Amino acid sequence: MNNLTRTTYKLLSLCCLLSALLFQGCAVSPPGQPVYYPPPPPKATKQQIPDVQPVKPPAPKQPDAIAVSFSQQAAEQNLQGRTDLSIATLERGLRVAPKDAMLWSQLAEMKLQQQEYQHARSLATKSNSLAGTDTKIMQKNYWIIEESQRRAAGQ
Repeated sequence: MNNLTRTTYKLLSLCCLLSALLFQGCAVSPPGQPVYYPPPPPKATKQQIPDVQPVKPPAPKQPDAIAVSFSQQAAEQNLQGRTDLSIATLERGLRVAPKDAMLWSQLAEMKLQQQEYQHARSLATKSNSLAGTDTKIMQKNYWIIEESQRRAAGQ
């Protein structure tokens, strides 16, 4: 063997020896012994409570311009003694604005005038369910309900 071949073998055997020593540090545990894994860190036990802002009650709903127009027209017709026409106007208004508590209340008052007490109570109750925080309409509705009950009892 020539000198170059011998040097190559020496370098190759040295590399094998070094790699064997290097990989010896990466050895796994012998079979049959359990491997220990540390437990995960405990989760925070304190519950995070989000900042809660106080909720303001909604302002009373502003009447719809169309509903106000129907309401005024019905009031004028009622003052002229045209109760049936006034009721028809309110019913038309409710087809346009079915969630307007003012129109329901006004119609309940008309039914009270026509001595339709059960219908008046029903309409006033419907108006209350739509009134939200509008205490003026709710007070009027409670008066209509009480008055219709009182008049119905007197018949």
